[in-house]
Amino acid sequence: MNILFTMQYHLNKLSKAERKLAEWILEQPEKVIYMSAKALSQASNTSPATVVRLCYSLGLEGFTDLKLKLSANQTTIEEDLYTDIVPNEDVGTIKQKLLLKMTDGLEKNCEDLEVNPIEQVINLLESTDAIFTYGIGASGIVADDFAQKFLRIGKKVIYSKDYHLLTTVIVTNEAPSWVFLVSNSGEKQEVINLALLAKDKGISVVCMTSKAHSTLATISDVLLHTADGGEAPLRSSATNSLLVQLYTVDVLFSAYASKHYDEILGKLEQTKTMVQIIEQND
Repeated sequence: MNILFTMQYHLNKLSKAERKLAEWILEQPEKVIYMSAKALSQASNTSPATVVRLCYSLGLEGFTDLKLKLSANQTTIEEDLYTDIVPNEDVGTIKQKLLLKMTDGLEKNCEDLEVNPIEQVINLLESTDAIFTYGIGASGIVADDFAQKFLRIGKKVIYSKDYHLLTTVIVTNEAPSWVFLVSNSGEKQEVINLALLAKDKGISVVCMTSKAHSTLATISDVLLHTADGGEAPLRSSATNSLLVQLYTVDVLFSAYASKHYDEILGKLEQTKTMVQIIEQND
């Protein structure tokens, strides 16, 4: 994974001194490869101890590890592909930048996504009759994708963009159920309200968020922790967050389908055949 993207992702979580050093490195990473820790601290007006602390904050083994990872990303550095989109940039460079950032995000998500929560969700899918799902904006796309995938294999999934309607359905539902809520920040009030409502009704809450210590994550029974898209002026990070969330839904679906392979395959073939028949009759 690209250490420069990792540094960008962690920027707002670093101490003041570490952030100052990280910003210096991001501005001129090609120089760091050939510097000692002392030379880097002097050039960035920080201390050698800050250099060591930053490396540990980024999950590195030390300064040598940082230099090795920067060396591995040297092509990216030389072509300036780790930066955000800039004015009047050619399409070829934009394509490469976005591909690199998205690939890095998916790799981080694959590494961070834990197996146990996936298995907990599979158990819920096997033991409950109804599922309610909700998200706002791009997270709503993910909730909709979740609903479409599991509806195709016979699950009773209710997704609505109407927050009040979904509230009503949850309150009046009497069948065993659980709620799947998507929020990258974990702080959207409508999503939090639905989680609190579900908990009050004794309904299990599964959330997908990149913020493990957010309000939503704290309320939820099961946390699907996804990679953070990072911050960028043109919000390419929002695309990253969407992709890693969709990837996580695919992992959920594939894991469930693998466990119930013959049954799921039969249902998918049945729905595909029926759709083809309907299209022919139109």
